Amino acid sequence: MPDPWQRVPDATVTALGYGKYLAHANIGLATAACAVVWGGWPLLGKLYVHQYDTGALAAAYQVLEDAAGDLGTGRTNIADLMAGLSAEQWPGDDRRDFDAWMRTLGSDLLSEEMSARLLGIMLLVSASLLFAFIVYTSAVVLRLVWLAVQVVRASFGGGVGFIAAQVAAGKQARVLFAQFQAQEARLTTALNGIATAIAGGLGAKVAKDSLTGDRQGLLDLRQATINQGPALVWGFANHVERNLTAKMMTGRSPLFSGRDARAGTGTKGQPRPMPASPHDLTPNKWQLGAAAKGAMDVISGRMPTGYLLPDRYESGAYQGYEDIERRL
Repeated sequence: MPDPWQRVPDATVTALGYGKYLAHANIGLATAACAVVWGGWPLLGKLYVHQYDTGALAAAYQVLEDAAGDLGTGRTNIADLMAGLSAEQWPGDDRRDFDAWMRTLGSDLLSEEMSARLLGIMLLVSASLLFAFIVYTSAVVLRLVWLAVQVVRASFGGGVGFIAAQVAAGKQARVLFAQFQAQEARLTTALNGIATAIAGGLGAKVAKDSLTGDRQGLLDLRQATINQGPALVWGFANHVERNLTAKMMTGRSPLFSGRDARAGTGTKGQPRPMPASPHDLTPNKWQLGAAAKGAMDVISGRMPTGYLLPDRYESGAYQGYEDIERRL
């Protein structure tokens, strides 16, 4: 009978690890295309947001799968031990108590093994979804590059041809933006469903253990949350910085909603209105500044808020927070 928990091939996990580099390549190509197709800047902001390290999620799947394998080996060893002890060798109440305790231990190991496997699968599915979305963004970027080629070709006809091509390319870029948002909404729905399933499963397990008198799971959850406090604070700061940078790429101030830096008013989350004059075609100061910052973020591998995250020991503890973690 085939193993229902057959491990995903390492080659698949390795392939998912290239998602981050593909996302960086998308940013580079899109930036070059937006230097020609100025109406594509809002798309560049979207690409800046959708940079994922799918390899890290795939590696986490491998770690959880290894842990589940170790737990399964432990269950097998317990079963073999119990099978090797006959009632004649060890009779009496002590033997019955021992058997009951070992069965409980085996049941607990099975529960932990299934939890590790299911969590690993959910992380792997998340990595696959994000990788597929990155591939989709590659197709969008290639379309944007094609629009840039058309603008360059039209520019040989003179300034009027260049302006006309910019307006036409801008309209098509807005269509790409709308299609991108639709796919983005589907991805968000899927990831929110996975996150809800993970949180619900963890919450149900902790609640069940607490109701049966075992509060260790609740204490572990509390301690893990405290230990990861620096990462939670950094993650929030990183999220804010990323969204503000993406907003700048749409041509709007990062601190004030609504008004474009040059003309018209935009709706929240939407690119600025269609250009009313040739001057409105050119990138504004927010877009140029955001592009420069985004390029530095990609090249350096981290955003400015990334430098706020303290270093970690091999144990996972954050440097400078050891005393807080021990006290709690």
